Amino acid sequence: METTEPDYETCTRRNIEDADGTLILNRGTLDGGTALTAAHARQIGKPCLVVALEAGIEPAAFREWLTAHHIQVLNVAGPRESKRPGVYAAAVRCLEGLLREESLGSVLNQASQTKAHAIWMNARKDVASLS
Repeated sequence: METTEPDYETCTRRNIEDADGTLILNRGTLDGGTALTAAHARQIGKPCLVVALEAGIEPAAFREWLTAHHIQVLNVAGPRESKRPGVYAAAVRCLEGLLREESLGSVLNQASQTKAHAIWMNARKDVASLS
């Protein structure tokens, strides 16, 4: 969800609160805004799955997590490319692998898939503008 709030922390909190769960795609130690995201999700009792991009995640495990927590709206978060060079490309590969799975469509409804795609495309544009 986009907010009109100029404050990064407020936007992060609203994204977590407006979603059913948060997927954090991380490389290295959780810190900064990424640590804030994980802490806030846990504090308000929202499911939060942290994926170490170095290790990856099996699509089946991701689907099981989505199903177990009844996630229809997914917040995807992670560190900025400027803080962790290479994280963007690794996150893209990971998400493409997870979203390419044919059976993922049975977990997320069409509206959620469309929304997730729109959010992902906006995130890609934001990162591209940083280059």
